[in-house]
Amino acid sequence: MLSLFRAMMPREERFFDHFTNHARLVLVAAEALRDLVKNGDQLEMRFQRIHQAENDADKITKEIQAAVHRSFIVPFDRSDIQDLAKRMDDIIDLIQDVARHMTEAGPMEYTAEMHALSDLIVRASAILPECLPKLRDIPRHVAEMTRMTRELSELESDSDRILRAGKARLRQESGGLDAPITYRQALIREILELMEAVLDAGEDVADIIDSIIVDNV
Repeated sequence: MLSLFRAMMPREERFFDHFTNHARLVLVAAEALRDLVKNGDQLEMRFQRIHQAENDADKITKEIQAAVHRSFIVPFDRSDIQDLAKRMDDIIDLIQDVARHMTEAGPMEYTAEMHALSDLIVRASAILPECLPKLRDIPRHVAEMTRMTRELSELESDSDRILRAGKARLRQESGGLDAPITYRQALIREILELMEAVLDAGEDVADIIDSIIVDNV
C-alpha cells in the first residue's frame, strides 16, 4: 500500500539529476587517478583535476542535503537520500586523498597492486552513472540495478584480495613481520589502504541502493 501511495505522489526530480551529476564527477576523478598511476607524471595537474571534481561534487552533496529539508515530496526515504549522498561523497573524498598522498610524495614507481586497484576504482565508478539514473523508475530496472550493485560488491571483494597481496609483498620486501619498514613501504601501504577504502565506499553505496530497491518495489 505504501509503494502504491508513493507511486501516485509527484516526485522531486532534482534528486535524480543531482545523483547522476555527482556520479559523473566521481568517474572523472577516478579516471584522473588512474591516469596519475598509469603515467606517473604531471602529478599536480592531475591532482587539480581531481580536486576540482571533488569541489563540484561537494556542492552537489550540499544541495541534496538542503533539498531534503526543504522539499515536501521526496522520491524515497529521506534517510536513504542522505546516506546515499554521504557515501557517494565519501568515494570522491577518498579518491582525492589517494591523489594527495601520491602528489605530495612526488614521482615514484607505483606497484602492480596500485595499478590494479586504480583499474577497479574506475570500473566501480563507471557503474554509478549507469545505475543511479535508474532510480527514477525502480520497478522497471530492478534486474539491472541488482546486477550492478552485485558487481560493485564483487569489485570490493577483489580489492580486498589485492590489498592483502600488496601488504604481503611489502612484508616480504622488508624482511618479515618484525623487520623495520622504509618510508616508501609505509607510504605504499597507506595508499593501498586508501584505495581499498574507495571500493569499500562503493560497496556501501550498493548496499544503500539495494535497500532503496527493497523499499520501493
